[in-house]
Amino acid sequence: MKKALVLSLILTAVTLAQAAQQPVAELPRTYIDTTYHRPSGSTLHVRNGQDLQATLDAAHPGDTVLLEAGATFTGNFALPPKTGDAWIYIESSAIEGKVPAGQRATAADASAMAKIQTSNSDSAISVLPGAGHYRLVGLEVTPAAGAARVYSLVNIDFVTSKVEAKVRSLAKRVAPGLAPTDVFPQNITIDRCYLHGSDTQDVREGVAANGIAVAIIDSSISDIHDSTMDSQAILSYRTPGPMKIVNNFLSATTEDVMFGGAGDSSNPYIPSDIEIRGNHFFKPMAWDAPGITLPPHNKWVAKNNLELKSAQRVIVSGNVMENSWMSGQMGSSVLLTIRTSQSGNTAVVDDITIESNVLKNVISGFATLATDDTCGAKYGYPNCTNPGEEKRVRIADNLILFANPKGPGGTRNWGLALLPEMSDLVFEHNTLISFPGTMCDQSIFFESEQSWKWPPPQSYTHNIWILDNVLCRPPTGDWGGQGTAGLSYYMGNPPPLDKRFFGNVMSIPYDYVPQTFPPKNSLQTKVTFANATAGNWQLASPKWTQTTDGALAGVDMTALKAAIEGTGSGSGDKKPDSQPAPASAAH
Repeated sequence: MKKALVLSLILTAVTLAQAAQQPVAELPRTYIDTTYHRPSGSTLHVRNGQDLQATLDAAHPGDTVLLEAGATFTGNFALPPKTGDAWIYIESSAIEGKVPAGQRATAADASAMAKIQTSNSDSAISVLPGAGHYRLVGLEVTPAAGAARVYSLVNIDFVTSKVEAKVRSLAKRVAPGLAPTDVFPQNITIDRCYLHGSDTQDVREGVAANGIAVAIIDSSISDIHDSTMDSQAILSYRTPGPMKIVNNFLSATTEDVMFGGAGDSSNPYIPSDIEIRGNHFFKPMAWDAPGITLPPHNKWVAKNNLELKSAQRVIVSGNVMENSWMSGQMGSSVLLTIRTSQSGNTAVVDDITIESNVLKNVISGFATLATDDTCGAKYGYPNCTNPGEEKRVRIADNLILFANPKGPGGTRNWGLALLPEMSDLVFEHNTLISFPGTMCDQSIFFESEQSWKWPPPQSYTHNIWILDNVLCRPPTGDWGGQGTAGLSYYMGNPPPLDKRFFGNVMSIPYDYVPQTFPPKNSLQTKVTFANATAGNWQLASPKWTQTTDGALAGVDMTALKAAIEGTGSGSGDKKPDSQPAPASAAH
């Protein structure tokens, strides 16, 4: 009996030790190589007024369909499945001379593009089930003047209700026996394209990216908004991945980019192995106004720059995420919110790495959700049987520049919102900067369940690590707990709190009640930076290096500037292609 008890205690100790380890988010297992190599087959020229669909149907793998720059093609064009795995390029005749591969195309480059437009609500371009190895290069894709509300400018999917008959008919003709609902489009690249709506036309999605190995690179997607539903520049929810979003300008009212959030509880796919680098997420400040996204009578709704409702193994690095405000939600720039109720019972938000980004002019920074709090019949989702999880999240080396909380769409400035039961998250070497003349409401805020009282019956969170940050005020949470005592309730024990709350510099607000914090953290009445006027937010005073790695607390501005170089300019600056070790053939 004693041996059994000793063995049980040992196993318990081992389990606790393992749980106490700093969580490590797994990076994508595979990356997509998008190197530009025009195929060596035939070149099929399509000039203004000629039949583009007939040419697409006739093209063979290895061909280039070369569209006349400046020409306009109106219709709902479908990219059909072919036999073979050589690539088909669909390219404007002038784009290479105007915007070389690896540079971002913008609206200013439209004269070098061929225009593909839809005159109805169906997609201008649909990639059919089973189709693959297509690269769209230098195309302007947009609604025609006077067109109705468009669902997706480019639709990469199994099938959509609006084009189901056409998709099934064409798929059957081109590839007999194909089951459209069971086959993904694969290996689709959108390169140096300009996709957009207009001030007076609603477009729900720029790209519906529900395929395998989909890449959107060096492109601009703008003026995406919808008066009846949420809208996204890029939406992906029914795919196993991988996916690549690199060096784009992305602008939509609701979410600039979203993964998950659709496909209902039966959706078996988790978007996985996702690379998001070097993009400029942007919402025009003209939208932050009454009648636009603010009441009264707002026609659109603004929410987030990036939202993950179902995703795993995601790297988000070197992006500028600019402008967020309170409209349909609280204005978080990045929202990590597991939604099995919408995304499928297998959905997770796991292994997320968000590093070396600038969140600029945002009302709030990051928000989290441990499990889906809308799962179940009483919330209107009777088929949702699994609340899911959100774990192994690393948020590091980011700069948060808060917007004016008193401006239009203003509300509380929160850096990181941690909801009840959130676990396995690292928040490290970030710098949070209040809007001039204001003090942020919260740097890190721990929320509780409504039924909890103070002191809470359990730790608010589990295995949260807050390390080496420059915070605009000390952390707190519901019931106002402060200092070591408050953090002991919010962050729990074990592992030891002084190991998980370490190396931070915290500005003392004017209403601060003196508190003690774990050792190796610094409270300061005045924090200064290298050159705030010039945007250099490197910590200058105090020179706090009592950190986990001996480096200055907060973001390393030299490394951050290198990571975002050219990202927010929209000028097509050269960007590195991607990570090494690609998973699929160069195309």
